[in-house]
Amino acid sequence: MLAIAIALRYGADRLDSVVASTVERHGSDVTGTEVDVDGVDLALTAGRAHLTGLTVGNPRGYETDYAVRIGTASVALDIGSLAGDVPIVKEIELDGALINAEQRDAAMNLTDIQKNATADSGDATAGEPGRIVVERFRLRNGRVLLTSGHLSKPEELPLRDVVVENIGSASGGVTYSEAAEAMLMPVIAAARTAALERLRTVAGEAVSQAAREELEEEEPGLREEVDQEREELSEKVEELLDRE
Repeated sequence: MLAIAIALRYGADRLDSVVASTVERHGSDVTGTEVDVDGVDLALTAGRAHLTGLTVGNPRGYETDYAVRIGTASVALDIGSLAGDVPIVKEIELDGALINAEQRDAAMNLTDIQKNATADSGDATAGEPGRIVVERFRLRNGRVLLTSGHLSKPEELPLRDVVVENIGSASGGVTYSEAAEAMLMPVIAAARTAALERLRTVAGEAVSQAAREELEEEEPGLREEVDQEREELSEKVEELLDRE
C-alpha cells in the first residue's frame, strides 16, 4: 500500500524486477517493517501498472504472519505527466486486502506502523524520488482478521471501502511519504474501528456473563437482598406520594 506510490516514479524508466526491489526497499523505510512484492507488471505506454502479492510485515513483538496482504493493486497513470517533475496518478485501486489487527495488551500492530509512517513523513529526503499527485485512492473488498487475548480464536471482520481523493492536487504535489501517509491513515483508522467495535462487544458480553455467573453462585442470598431493596424502594415511593 505505502510502496505503490513510491514505485510509480521508478516505474517510469525501470524494469519490472527493479521496480519490485525498489518497492520493497523504500516501502520498508516508510513502514519500519519488511515489505515484499510477488510480481510487477508495467504497461506504461497504456498508462497502467499492476502489483500482485504486496505484503507489509509486522513490527517486532507481534505473532501474526503479516500486517497487510494485498491481492492486487492496479494503478492508472497520466502518461503525459511522466515526463514532468510531478507524475500524476489518476487512480490507485487495491482489491482483496487482508489486514491483521493484532492486539497485545494495550498495543496494536497497525498503530505501531501508523506511528512509524507519521514519523517518516514530511520533506523529501535524498532517498525519495520527488513529489507526486494521486487523484484517487481506493481500497475495496478488504477484510480485517482480529487477533486478541479477549477472543478464543481470531475473527474475520468486514472492512468498509476506503476512498481518498486529490492527494497533492491543490499544492502541486506531495512527497511520497506524505502520499503514502494520506493513503495509509484512513485504512488504519477503518481497520482499527472495525477491530475496536468488535472488542467492545466482546467486553460487554464478558461483563454480562460474569454478572450472570456471580448471580448463579450467590443466587439465594443475592435474591433476598434484591427483594429487600425493592421493598424499601416501594415504601419510599409511597411515602413521597403520601406527602403530596
